[in-house]
Amino acid sequence: MLLKKILIVDDSKFWRFVLENIFKSHGYEVIVTEDATKAIEIALKEYPDVIISDYNMPGISGLQLCLYLRSIPAFENAGIAVLTGSDDVINQFWAEHSGANKFISKLLTKDELERVLLEFVNGDFRANKNEKSMVVNNIYDVLEQKMRKEILNREVLSLIQFARDEYFVIKELKEFLKNFSSFDSIAFLLISPVAGRVYNFGFNLQREFLKNYLVRILEKPTEPANWNYVGEFGAEIFVKEEITHFVMKYGENELGIIAASNVSDRRNLSKVIYDANESVSLLFNTLNTFTEFKVASTVDGLTGLFNKKELLRFLEETHNLSKYNKKPYYVAMFDLDNFKKINDTYGHLVGDEVLKILGKILKEAVGDKGIAGRYGGEEFTLILTKIGRDEVVNFIEEILQKVRTAEFPHRKCTVSCGVVSSENYQSPTEVLKAADELLYIAKKSGKDRAMHMFLPTDKEIKEIIGITQAEHQAQT
Repeated sequence: MLLKKILIVDDSKFWRFVLENIFKSHGYEVIVTEDATKAIEIALKEYPDVIISDYNMPGISGLQLCLYLRSIPAFENAGIAVLTGSDDVINQFWAEHSGANKFISKLLTKDELERVLLEFVNGDFRANKNEKSMVVNNIYDVLEQKMRKEILNREVLSLIQFARDEYFVIKELKEFLKNFSSFDSIAFLLISPVAGRVYNFGFNLQREFLKNYLVRILEKPTEPANWNYVGEFGAEIFVKEEITHFVMKYGENELGIIAASNVSDRRNLSKVIYDANESVSLLFNTLNTFTEFKVASTVDGLTGLFNKKELLRFLEETHNLSKYNKKPYYVAMFDLDNFKKINDTYGHLVGDEVLKILGKILKEAVGDKGIAGRYGGEEFTLILTKIGRDEVVNFIEEILQKVRTAEFPHRKCTVSCGVVSSENYQSPTEVLKAADELLYIAKKSGKDRAMHMFLPTDKEIKEIIGITQAEHQAQT
């Protein structure tokens, strides 16, 4: 087996003598120099398999020498060890991140130092002499590129602190990329199992078309439970511009896409995203993780609707805004009829499927009119903010009819409902309580129906409940 060629770089005559004797006594071909700049010339001529460099040298340090040599494909698999006489100057972390394979202390005993050096040299290291024809950059160009890369990554990573406000982060990332190339439009896709988000800045495309276009770029796209769209979308269903896209990954996971149209300097933008790829991917992963935590704290795990906590938070905000704008909103409380009997007869797995189907019906029905949530058990709530009084009755009746005709795993199902307007109620709790009491009336009046009262008072509701209860007692 051909012994490795070793290059020793050290400004100390004593250490050059010690190191050269160690390796020559074991039959290695050794080249020695006292200057890192000279070492570069030798390396490009001789292509040593292993470089042993002192850390602290005049001019170019051992770490800077590592950075430069690692930028050359011929030395991608060469062995590089950095030696220093002071344990607190450099450690293994900095050695490895500069491109060195190992940090070796000169403070070791002679026998221990010889053992460690020979063990290192016997590692699987070889220079690739087939790469001799490549163009070599000036060492200071390499160091400048390293500095530029660190600045890019630092700028991107600074956005992680704002992960709570995803729109702000994406908007800042867009402005950051504009420093390196102009483009007509740009879109960002972030995707995780719980939520896909599309941020559109300038594409005149229908939102579903843009989403599908971006998703098709991914090799193994995740299927999110929900999709959210931010930005102004147009009416086009064909891509007319030249699109440059970049897939962001964290490990093997595809996290999202950056896509820009009519990029003026594609090479420069590509280089920036390539140099900052690790940081942008970490940023995307952080945004996805934050979204997953946020969804977990606000969404009911079974139905995918908002949970009770989020419903009450949204109700309070809506009520305060309603009082300020003097514009009413509507609350509808739904309850599955005879749900206990479904669970007792068919089991809880069937019961869960029934709840999921009802949740899907409510979510699709409410659309952008408000929000849908699971209040608890078999009770569901709609908070409707973008609907008029004339529409509410028909809207609720349409939901009841969809439930009546839906396919459930066991048989047909129905729901009862109570609907109130927020007018004349001083607190969100009063609105919710009124809707719940109207639901009680609907249940006691025969089920599979909705009770509406848009200008009631607590006294009127109690009177109605009292009459209904008295009639029920008289019948029984």
